[in-house]
Amino acid sequence: MEKLTHQEEEIMLIIWQVKSGVIKDFLNRMEEPKPPYTTVASIVKNLEKKGFLTSKKHGNIYE
Repeated sequence: MEKLTHQEEEIMLIIWQVKSGVIKDFLNRMEEPKPPYTTVASIVKNLEKKGFLTSKKHGNIYE
């Protein structure tokens, strides 16, 4: 399994706390300065590609 980057690890720690959610949920739990929404979305997508996460689509929102 691939090693996590610092940003990936930070987001995974948040996801482990909240269990599931959307990008805004993860951003709300991050410390200032918060990265842009698109950056967090890209990191979450990379985590999914690496096999650390799965997503479900609800309408036009991925959880």
